[in-house]
Amino acid sequence: MLHLHTSFDLSSDVKIDDYRAVLDEFSADMLAKGLILSTGPVMERCKHPVMDTDEERTHRYFFIMSFADREQCDAAVRHIQAADPESGPIHRAIYKDIISPIFSCWADPE
Repeated sequence: MLHLHTSFDLSSDVKIDDYRAVLDEFSADMLAKGLILSTGPVMERCKHPVMDTDEERTHRYFFIMSFADREQCDAAVRHIQAADPESGPIHRAIYKDIISPIFSCWADPE
């Protein structure tokens, strides 16, 4: 399995519950199209003096989106890059209110 870890901040005028609703809509669309396995909840960072040592990134939120394999992940990327008229607006909606996103992709050990 592959996992996309997305860390981000939100524009000051965006409420986290509103953002979660838009992400849920996007995830449901991608799931219905067979382009993801799941999207975890949007989590809020807990600054802890021992358990959070990343001082380079100060992002407040993150979520993880999971894919069955590289093929599904690549299909999702192609779909998003194609700016599908049906789901393009949903995808743009989840990114229009975030600030300085960081994406990293992780694979389960084989």
